[in-house]
Amino acid sequence: MTMQIEEIPPIPDGLRDAAQRGTLIPFVGAGASRLAKCPSWNELADGVLQQLIEAGKFSHGQLDQIRNQPPRVKLSIARHLAEEHDFRIDYQTVLHPGSGLNDPVGQRLYTSLSKLGRTFVTTNYDRWLDAKVIVPGATMRGASGQSDTSVSDQQRRVLYKIEDFTYANLNMPDTVIHLHGSLDEPDGMILTTQDYVRHYANDRFATSAEEENLVLTFLDNLFNKEKTVLFLGYGLEELEILEYVILKARHTSGPAQCEARHYILQGFFSHEYELMRGLTRYYLSECGIQLLPFLRDQNDRMQLLNVLEHYAEHMPASELMYLQEFREMEGLLDG
Repeated sequence: MTMQIEEIPPIPDGLRDAAQRGTLIPFVGAGASRLAKCPSWNELADGVLQQLIEAGKFSHGQLDQIRNQPPRVKLSIARHLAEEHDFRIDYQTVLHPGSGLNDPVGQRLYTSLSKLGRTFVTTNYDRWLDAKVIVPGATMRGASGQSDTSVSDQQRRVLYKIEDFTYANLNMPDTVIHLHGSLDEPDGMILTTQDYVRHYANDRFATSAEEENLVLTFLDNLFNKEKTVLFLGYGLEELEILEYVILKARHTSGPAQCEARHYILQGFFSHEYELMRGLTRYYLSECGIQLLPFLRDQNDRMQLLNVLEHYAEHMPASELMYLQEFREMEGLLDG
């Protein structure tokens, strides 16, 4: 029998159970916001450098010289130039061009996310998760048309400071945790290689509370306690960022779990079947995560919308039960 990738992957029992118990945490990457017309990593870097060109602090010739450099290198150059010239980079304009939160595809996508989770973690900087996006009747069938409904004006609790990266905040409903910073404080956004190294500095040999890296403690609690994480919006181009997040959260002792409690949605073309199989083994053995592959042949990246709408309909998030919250707190104290 010929194996194939399904357009909508079956919902695992563990994922459905986590949604019913209120312990599911959607972990959202750049692939989601790109569907909502936010820029890719490279587009973000070029957009920032374009602002410096328009301000006379950089030139098209200099941009051409670094055009093929990784986005983090270009963002590092941009940040140093901005500091040198006392120039304020307008990240908001680059991250939310044009219609902002009125993009109809974005509204549909984040409507589904609002049904899937109560609390969110993201490595994105944009504001799509900062508001509770609810567009009644939003479906993929109307994705090409303009939305005639409005986005809910209910704001989520936005957390982006390291001292707010606590397990207790994962139990706060209508909350989004920006792991790499937020537009509310652009200077603190994790953009460059140096930023990443500092943000994920290993604290495993810390001898005092002052030396503890709260980011790693937060990730350790998220992945190794009672929560179930669903990664979405992470493709091969975001694999390096994903590895930062996942592998840094792993315990330094003990083998990987044979049975995954966390999941990742990722799209593949039919000719990428063997790649999908290889990544399935990689995610499970190295990261303790089960890959949920979906087929991109007909809708390309937009198929993620169909998958999320299906999941939101069949496993909507429940409120965290009191006994479940008590169990989690008890586990933290025992750990």
